[in-house]
Amino acid sequence: MPKAGERTTGSAASTARHAAQLRPRLGALDIAVQLWRARWLMLAVFAPLCAVGLAIAFALPQSFTATSRILVTSGDTFAYGAADVSAPGELELLRSPVVAQTALAKVTLARAYPDIAHGCRPEACEGLGIAAISRSLSAAAADSNPVITAEFRHAQAGMSAEMLNALIEAYLAYRADIHTDTQTDDFREQRERFEQDLAEADQAIRAYLESNNLTDLAAERDTLRALYQSASGELLVAQSRLRQAEAQLENYRTQIESIAPEQDLYVEDSSQQTLLELQMERREKLSRYRADSRVIQELDKRIEQAAAFLDTRGDAGGIVRRGPNPLYQQVEASIATLRSEVQALRGQVAELKSQITAFEGRQRRLVELEPALQELERSRLVAEKAAFAFSEREVDARARSEMTQRGASAIRVLEPATPPVEGVSLKLPAIILTLILAALAALAAGLVRAMTRSGFATPGSVERTLGLPVLAAIQKY
Repeated sequence: MPKAGERTTGSAASTARHAAQLRPRLGALDIAVQLWRARWLMLAVFAPLCAVGLAIAFALPQSFTATSRILVTSGDTFAYGAADVSAPGELELLRSPVVAQTALAKVTLARAYPDIAHGCRPEACEGLGIAAISRSLSAAAADSNPVITAEFRHAQAGMSAEMLNALIEAYLAYRADIHTDTQTDDFREQRERFEQDLAEADQAIRAYLESNNLTDLAAERDTLRALYQSASGELLVAQSRLRQAEAQLENYRTQIESIAPEQDLYVEDSSQQTLLELQMERREKLSRYRADSRVIQELDKRIEQAAAFLDTRGDAGGIVRRGPNPLYQQVEASIATLRSEVQALRGQVAELKSQITAFEGRQRRLVELEPALQELERSRLVAEKAAFAFSEREVDARARSEMTQRGASAIRVLEPATPPVEGVSLKLPAIILTLILAALAALAAGLVRAMTRSGFATPGSVERTLGLPVLAAIQKY
């Protein structure tokens, strides 16, 4: 039988071999001991990571942030059909790539981002610049606050302010273009086209009137109608007078046949009258002269001579002679007058009939010309109405555009961007982050080393792993 000592030694060796095949159960103290033992490994991991991180942190450039504030109000000038103003919508316009493109074109990529300008392909430079501007631009506004705060970061203080001001200027121009009614030019072009059509229609009407010897068809037609009616009335009157004159002429011709051309003419003697006058003169002068005066005696002689002459005449009452018959002459003169009047009336009637025939022919010609002229006038009327309609639309669009342009007062730049005095650097945050990451990496390496070791770091680890009490621990030198 083996000795007691030999059995013990064999059992201890077996237990040691079994313990080597088991993974140690570690406690907090065991892990701390293992980490301490792996300190050089952790330092080897921490040192290079920290060195690289610090190098990167110290290489980070300093950036300057320019700030500008914009006041957004709902102006009453937008009541003419324009859209209302709101801060969210204005933020979208400010962040638009179109605004960034306009600002970049003003500042130029070579001045804003020389690194990008020197290292990019020509077709990609603009896109890279716009992307860089979009990354550097930040804008925000509270829901109840009408003020938009815009910030722009750049490595150069002056460039940050210049670029932000260029962005705000491009934004104001862009929003004005968006809210401006672009139909004004279209309406003007349409109006000018229809005005040209109207001028061509007027020219065609004038040419048509001149070629047909017309001035105004409607006025000429009314004039012809009035002239036709007047000529017709005058013709009726002339025909009536002609028939009347012809009847009178026939009557006088009948009468003159019964009238003798000559007749006896009687001339009465005035001797008796002369005697009476002399007697009356004697009586009148007796009132002034005496009967034996020379004047009275002369009158008496003359009275005696007149009485003697009357006594010698006997019963003859006057001298008789023949001559033209006045009635015959009067009728003959009336016949000549009526003959002339009849001839004149016949000429008037013929002239009036000729005028009426001409009027009727001209009226028929006007009727033939009227449809083509009406077609030209309809074309002119259509062009005139269209030109007037587009003129009204142009005026309305121009008014709406002007009101929109005046509505730019709803957007006010409260604080233009100025070059910042102090820059912002990420060196300190980068250093802190580097230290934290390097420490975590070193700790992770130490933990991995602690978890993968098969030995026992402390007597407690042996007791937890094997379930046996440790009576003594001998330190190995």
